[in-house]
Amino acid sequence: MMKNLTEVTTETRDYFADTFTVYYLEPTFKDNVTTAKKFQNCVNYYLKHKKVEKWPLDYCSRNQTEEERKIILRKYWLEYFSFLLDEQQNFQHINQKIQEGKPIKIGENLGFIRMSFTRIMMKALNEERAENLKQKKE
Repeated sequence: MMKNLTEVTTETRDYFADTFTVYYLEPTFKDNVTTAKKFQNCVNYYLKHKKVEKWPLDYCSRNQTEEERKIILRKYWLEYFSFLLDEQQNFQHINQKIQEGKPIKIGENLGFIRMSFTRIMMKALNEERAENLKQKKE
């Protein structure tokens, strides 16, 4: 059981990455209006913006165990989205969920997911605007 909610621990990073995996991989194309589908679209937009060549699904194969997939995707999510853990309220929220023993599933953590895709989109749009301004100056 965690005592300090104000630190980013390995457990915090794992829960964060596992939440991304659940919300990114579980939506179907039928649920176009759900938060999970919006989250998936937001992540895709950000990855396109960053010109990432390999997407999360490229790291998934039928030959993997669930544990192998989880480990690979944890590294992936943290590589591209760990900036979300820079904000204290984010990791405190995650640590609180860990402490409460809350499972990660679609429909849970909606506030965190909505905040995440807002921050992801803001970061992508701000970077694009900065690139456009830089190009105009040149």
